[in-house]
Amino acid sequence: MPSNKATAAAPIATGVLLAGTAAREVAQHGLELWTTLALAGGLSAVAVGLGVLTGLSGFDSDDDLDGHHDRTTVALAGLALTSLAVGAGIALA
Repeated sequence: MPSNKATAAAPIATGVLLAGTAAREVAQHGLELWTTLALAGGLSAVAVGLGVLTGLSGFDSDDDLDGHHDRTTVALAGLALTSLAVGAGIALA
């Protein structure tokens, strides 16, 4: 089983790249719908990665009895995925 550091690296790196690109576009062209979604998706991906890194991964619910972390991680992952899909759809349209 991979370590938490290796598992957290992908969403953190992807989130930083996505949020950075969105922030640069906001600075150059102003606030648009797809840049807002990209920024939200990037920040959500970073939050999921940090949750995995710090051990708050909701997908590993052996030590989590109340399910709070599980709902939080699934919500952040869902927000990241939805933002990515809608942003890609708007950018391609």
